[in-house]
Amino acid sequence: MTTPIARRTFLKGMGGAAGAVLLSSCAGDTGGDSDRTPPGERPTVRVVSWTLLGFPSPFTYTAAPGYWRMSLLFDTLLWPDSTGKQLPWLASSYTASDDGLVHTLDLRDVTWDDGRTVTARDVAFTYEYYTSKTFTPLLIGVPPKVASLRTTGEKTVEFRLERPDTTFVSKVLGTMPIVPEHVWSTINDPMSAASDPGALIGTGPYKLASRDEAQDNEAYEAKDGYFLGTPYVKRIEMRPPANDDPLATLAAGGLDAAAGPPSGARNEILAPFRDDPKYGTITADGAFSFPMYFNLKRGGALADLRFRRACLHAIDREDILRRLLTGNGQVGSAGWLAPANPFYEPKVREYPFDRTEAERLLDEGGYRRSSPGGSRTNSDGSPLRYVLFISDSIPIALAEILNASLKAVGVDVDLQRIDLPRLFGVKLSANYDMLVTLYPGPAGGGPTGDPELLRSVFHSKPPTPLSSATGYSNPEVDRLIDAQVATLDLEERKRQVSQIQKLVAEDLPVATLYYTNAFYAFRKKVFDAWYFTPGGFGPGIVEPYNKQVYVTGQKTGTQIRQP
Repeated sequence: MTTPIARRTFLKGMGGAAGAVLLSSCAGDTGGDSDRTPPGERPTVRVVSWTLLGFPSPFTYTAAPGYWRMSLLFDTLLWPDSTGKQLPWLASSYTASDDGLVHTLDLRDVTWDDGRTVTARDVAFTYEYYTSKTFTPLLIGVPPKVASLRTTGEKTVEFRLERPDTTFVSKVLGTMPIVPEHVWSTINDPMSAASDPGALIGTGPYKLASRDEAQDNEAYEAKDGYFLGTPYVKRIEMRPPANDDPLATLAAGGLDAAAGPPSGARNEILAPFRDDPKYGTITADGAFSFPMYFNLKRGGALADLRFRRACLHAIDREDILRRLLTGNGQVGSAGWLAPANPFYEPKVREYPFDRTEAERLLDEGGYRRSSPGGSRTNSDGSPLRYVLFISDSIPIALAEILNASLKAVGVDVDLQRIDLPRLFGVKLSANYDMLVTLYPGPAGGGPTGDPELLRSVFHSKPPTPLSSATGYSNPEVDRLIDAQVATLDLEERKRQVSQIQKLVAEDLPVATLYYTNAFYAFRKKVFDAWYFTPGGFGPGIVEPYNKQVYVTGQKTGTQIRQP
């Protein structure tokens, strides 16, 4: 599998922009297979670093792994546990009006790391700071704009929306890290503080103990005076895996927990952890996907629905899952959302492997073979040939299968396997014919997340072109996407999201090839409470590093477990 190396290379490239800082050297051994946590002691947990993704302030981290590191130092008003329920965190209480337009929060009695009191004005300032500046798309926790925000007391803040927003609680109250006004009001350019430890004054449960960007080592120490109590996990050490293989490093004793690659893993890789009682394992079905994008803007066959449908019919996706993943995944839905998503609609148009149907659709479109079994041509006689960009986070075997599958029905492709930064570049600029990548990439919000993620893929005015179906526009899809986010009635929202999935499955501007399952293994005697947050935490992060579990040592609530 190539994903660990590719992902690491990508993250290094994206993380370098935020600057380097070395506070001290990381402590602790680098290996040794032992239980390491004496009875009655709070544990130290060693996890994969995947390189240091930007300086961990709320304005200079990079992508999902950078966000969850930052969240150890800075708190949000609400925060989810293993049920996905948003718990009062910095806020002591939260209420919403019946019409969903007014959200009121009272703050706990909390102090910043420098001893000054957290006030409602800090919340208002944070929101104003975020919405008055421009940040990179990889700063994934930037809140959307609201109609107004005002403080109604020293410890009370009120958000007012122009219309209901079903994602407001998770995407703003449970995602936006609160910063001290007295620190950041003097910093006009957030990047100017990208190596200043003074910019890390927060309220979070941990402090940055050490950071060595050259060695990809980082450590966080629990704060004894944290407002919920002393965190259960005493120290979090982040280390690079040996040979870019986290599971092998876990087995060798160099880590206490590790994930399988997002591209999926075969049973023989996972079996040593599933079969050994000293390990615990968790999985999240359909956490990642591999979409194949068609650039409809380029016209020709790419804008021809028959061609796109033929391409998907030509690919035996069940066989891919068996051969590459020994069944650890699911065939993709043309409606985008994974079967594990509560909003998944199973009754959408399907495109099972059917080479005869693929040939029929191509013949019907006027794409004739130049000779029996040969390559096809367009109606004007030009070759039916396209460049297919493939992320190097994708197993090379998949690239070869796709090439052979399309060639078998007469569609020639020139494979170009490139790293993720370059792939994102051609996607953002729409400078491609066809493209296959890993979704969700560096951001949160995978195929099991809130259905608002459909906006980023299928709306004609997406928030960013990074995940959007290039050149796709369906006014009814736009209307339904706009309507569902403002619909407070759950059953009505499900009906709207179901219709979106049916429409985009018919139009097929993007073809989801398959989903992979997230896998995580851990030493039970070191720390045993790991979980995947339903729908992700913060901006929808599909990782088991929800800080609630570090703080409490338990899967639900804010009560801290005793060693």
